[in-house]
This record gives sequence, structure tokens and C-alpha cells, in this order.
Amino acid sequence: MNIKEYISSGIIESYVMGLASEQERTEFEQLCKSYPELIEARTNFELLLEKKAMENAEVPANGNKEKIWTAIEQESSSETAKVISMEPSYTRRSMGLGWVAAASVILMLVAAYFAYQFNKKNEELTAANQKIQMRIDRMDSMMKAKADEERIMHDPNVTVVDMEPMRNAAPSASVYWDTTSMNVYLVLKNMPRLASDKQYQLWSLIDSAGKKQPTSLGLFDGGQEKLFIRMNNAQKADAFAITIENSGNSGGPDMSQLQIMGQTKRKKL
Repeated sequence: MNIKEYISSGIIESYVMGLASEQERTEFEQLCKSYPELIEARTNFELLLEKKAMENAEVPANGNKEKIWTAIEQESSSETAKVISMEPSYTRRSMGLGWVAAASVILMLVAAYFAYQFNKKNEELTAANQKIQMRIDRMDSMMKAKADEERIMHDPNVTVVDMEPMRNAAPSASVYWDTTSMNVYLVLKNMPRLASDKQYQLWSLIDSAGKKQPTSLGLFDGGQEKLFIRMNNAQKADAFAITIENSGNSGGPDMSQLQIMGQTKRKKL
């Protein structure tokens, strides 16, 4: 048995308040012999009721004590049957009012307890719904990103550049370049994680007087789950290349760390 769920079911409150059925009371008393935490929970609830009853008890007004003793002395000195018969009536009426007050306090406590339980369950349901909504939003975002990838990969205006390794054990990637919008997308295939002070950097290269003029299209990290990355736009490009640079590099490429490079060409339809 999951004793925590049994305790949270409300059986303790029903038992203490006398609202449990005979079968529930018998089962509860039997379980108390095996689970000390049930006894502890029952005791705590009884103490809570006692505390609330004391907090809501009315303090007699000043001077009532003297008035009561005066009345008692006067009644004691009288020998009439009328006085004798009134005393138990007064006592019964006082006891009845006391039980009504106690019952009111108990009902108030029960209502407050169930209101607390309801609010707690409502908060738990709200939190669960928020988590579910976050998962739905994340799935929607992933599906939209996947749809965008498919659209880009099948767009006839997109040039696909499969980059070739420039050294042994070089990483691999492809560039999808939309020559209409100039958008550049990098598809990572095998991009190992680098040291914390290093990053990969994508470059567009333009042939000029026998030299390739590089333009940075952005830095990125390796070993990441996202395989389809939007990079900076490229107005012109005769080739694309990836180097390893110091983290946050804002200068030119370190060609001694050239990893892969590919010439631009039209995608075959």
C-alpha cells in the first residue's frame, strides 16, 4: 500500500470527525498497527482541531465571574423547588450552547481543510497543464523547424555546397545558400565538440585577383544537438569554408586551422 496516498485521501479527517463508515474505521485502525505514520498523522490532525478550537474560544467578559458567584450564593440560600429545578435547566442550556459552538468550529475547520485540499489539487493541475503546454509548444516549434528545413532543402533557388575535408579527421557539413534571399543555412553532419576557448567559424570566400576574400558568416559550437543552423546572409560567395578560431573571434580566419571547404554550385533538380 502507498501509505502517503492513503493519508492524503482524507481518511484521517473522516475518521477523527466520525464521518468514516464502519468498514473504513476498522480498516484504518488495523493499518495503524502496521504504519506508525498513520498514528502520527491522526494525532497531528487532532491537535490541529484542538488548537483551532482554543483560538476560537470566547473569553468571558470582565465581571462575569463575580456575577456568577453572587447568583450561586443567592440560589444556595433559597429552599424553593423553583430554584432547584432551574439549575439543571441552566446547565443543560449552557452545555447545549457549548456543543453548538464546538460543532461550528469543527465544521469551519473541516470546510477550511477541504478548501485547502481543493486549492492544492488545483495548483497541481495548473502546473501539470503548464508543463504539457510547454511540451506542445516545443513540439510545434520542432515540427515548424523541420518543415522549414524540408522546404529549404527542396527549393530550386537554393545552392547546395558539400564541403570537402582539408585535413585528416576533419568535421563534415553542408551549406544551403538561397541565392534569392541570400540566406545561409548550415547542416552539421559531424562536428566534434571543441575546447571551451575555441569555436568553429563559417566563411564565405570570394575570388579576387587570385586571392580569396573571406567574410565571416558567424561562429558556432560543435557537439550540439541542433543540426540545422541559420547563419549570416551571404551576398556573394565562390566558396564556403569552416575554420577553428578562438572563441568570439572578430578578426580574419586562421587558415592554418582550415577544416573543410566547398565551391558553390547549383543544386541538381
